[in-house]
Amino acid sequence: MDNWEYNGEHDYYVCPNGQKLTFQYFSNRTDRYGFTREFRVYQSENCNDCPLRSHCTKAKEGNNRRLFINKKWEEQKEYIRTKLSEEETGDIYKKRKIDVEPVFGFLKANLSFTRFSVRGKSKVENELAFALMAVNLRKYTAKIQNENNPNNPKQNRNCGNNNSMLIPQFFSSKTGYVPASTFYMTNSLLIA
Repeated sequence: MDNWEYNGEHDYYVCPNGQKLTFQYFSNRTDRYGFTREFRVYQSENCNDCPLRSHCTKAKEGNNRRLFINKKWEEQKEYIRTKLSEEETGDIYKKRKIDVEPVFGFLKANLSFTRFSVRGKSKVENELAFALMAVNLRKYTAKIQNENNPNNPKQNRNCGNNNSMLIPQFFSSKTGYVPASTFYMTNSLLIA
């Protein structure tokens, strides 16, 4: 539908085969959350002999292509397109690539944290806290290793601690992120 031509003066769409889809009526739909959306329904005049019919519509033979347009949704999409094309918004998204996205990438790729294994808001918050704690431990380890690196010009020679040897073992696991419930179950079996 994005590549279909729209005539705003006479309020109709033109399909890739040149058929006009004229405005027919308004339609309201209520989704499962109780939100009602208003659509403008457009219908073509004759789709029976169209060579593009099988690519264009799933309507039964004899029925014409109908197009449901939500004007508010279309206006919102256009607003977002213009907003994303602005230079200031582009700068914000450039920062997001550096600051935010690597954290999610690390959680998914290295810790295999692609979904939650618990239900309920408080349990999900706890599980997310464990995952983010692992990310923060990684950052902490990297900071310590950089401080202990003799080639680092910002080296703190008085640091002298050996924490950098302990924490990398946390990340050497092949299984990835382990939910807290599994951790507690394993510890209770070891104690018993």
